[in-house]
Amino acid sequence: MRIGITGVPGTGKTTVAKLVAENYKLELIDLNKVVHDKGLWTTIDPVDNAKIANLVALSRELQALPENCVVEGHLLCEIKIPLDRIIVLRVPLKVLEERLSRRGYPDEKVRANLYSEMLDYCTERSLRRYKGTGTLIHEVLASKTPEEVLVDIGKIIEDPDGLLFRAPWVDIAGTDNGAPGKA
Repeated sequence: MRIGITGVPGTGKTTVAKLVAENYKLELIDLNKVVHDKGLWTTIDPVDNAKIANLVALSRELQALPENCVVEGHLLCEIKIPLDRIIVLRVPLKVLEERLSRRGYPDEKVRANLYSEMLDYCTERSLRRYKGTGTLIHEVLASKTPEEVLVDIGKIIEDPDGLLFRAPWVDIAGTDNGAPGKA
């Protein structure tokens, strides 16, 4: 099983992905680490000193994923790699703002990430990127404890066609029948 976990910064991707990997005995692949370790970046953003990833090279690097892994990172919705499921972690805007502010993010970066969350950026990009691949796409509300989020993800892993998991304020892929979004 190949699971992707994505979402805007501050949604808990790293913490939750570690729990999923440990609980289900999956290899953990951190996209930021792959970009750094393999030198898959083109330049450094002068505003926040972040590496700008070469998405084509990153996608190419990840085409031969292990059979049982969890891939984690906000860039996941920007590339297409062989995944069975993508889980988009979502957080209410107030909670996200508090988390990013605690991290010391500048106001401009906090606002940019709030806008991305408000516009369902990671969900919409994932749906578009994985359309026609058969990859199931779910949203999970991640304002709970990481252990509670793990329980929701466990339900998805064990029965992906069961309950609809999505943030309560959006209607993923226009579904209203309880089925998860399927790209």
